[in-house]
Amino acid sequence: MVRSEENVATDEVTWEELLRLVEARPDLLERLRQVVLTRELLALPEAVRELTEIQRQTTLQIQALAQAQRQSEERLSRLEAAVQELAEAQRRSEERLSRLEATVQELAEAQRETGRQIQELRQGLEELSSQVHELAQAVFRLTETVTRLEGTVGDIKGRLLEMAYRERPYAYFGRLLRSIRVVHFPEIEDLVEGHLSREEVDELLQLDLLLCGRLREHPERPEVWLAVEVSSVVDKWDVERAKKRAALLQKAGLRVVPVAAGLHSLPEAAHKAEVEGVTLAIDGAVSCWEQALQSALG
Repeated sequence: MVRSEENVATDEVTWEELLRLVEARPDLLERLRQVVLTRELLALPEAVRELTEIQRQTTLQIQALAQAQRQSEERLSRLEAAVQELAEAQRRSEERLSRLEATVQELAEAQRETGRQIQELRQGLEELSSQVHELAQAVFRLTETVTRLEGTVGDIKGRLLEMAYRERPYAYFGRLLRSIRVVHFPEIEDLVEGHLSREEVDELLQLDLLLCGRLREHPERPEVWLAVEVSSVVDKWDVERAKKRAALLQKAGLRVVPVAAGLHSLPEAAHKAEVEGVTLAIDGAVSCWEQALQSALG
């Protein structure tokens, strides 16, 4: 039990008086010892209770400290496990980083190799472009040469074909006419100049071939003239020229059938011949004859 300061002071005064009294009367010492012992015995249960309470509090505190210790150890164990996991993760990260660094190094090396190959390809492409350019120029020159040759060959073939029609008119038109003869321009010069302008005469002078003969199926009829345009490949322009030049001869008073002749014809030529009333003589085959003849006789 804790005493107040007032009680302590009172006790101190009492003990001083007791000391003086004991000195004065020694016989009182034994009685005083009995009194003190009695007071201590009376206070003992309370002290025991206080000590018991203190012991209980101490036990509780120890238990709390033990619980806190266990919790700390558990947290420490979890922390150690977490640190171990972090260490393992760090180790795996370092391994992955090492592999990544190796991969990046390989990629960098591959990139350098690719750059070198691209440079080589660029140089090769430049050389190839130069060669292609030279080849293109050569092809262009060759194309021009071939075009000129084609034109020349076409002219030669046309002239040869024209000569063939001129020399062998029966081979081409014998089934249509008899007594066929080739008419040269001087024979009709006076006739056409009396009916045509200078420009029209000049146009007529470009006619490839002029033939004259009697109809094989109607020999009693007057002579029929053929204004022939010859080309190795007959196109619509050949048909148009035959039509135009035959019309000039018709203007001069002749019964003229326009003819476009050759070895081959384009589809456009056949269509235009049918529309314009022009005979087609292609490699010995004759078409649109009756239509053109009726137009000439009419």
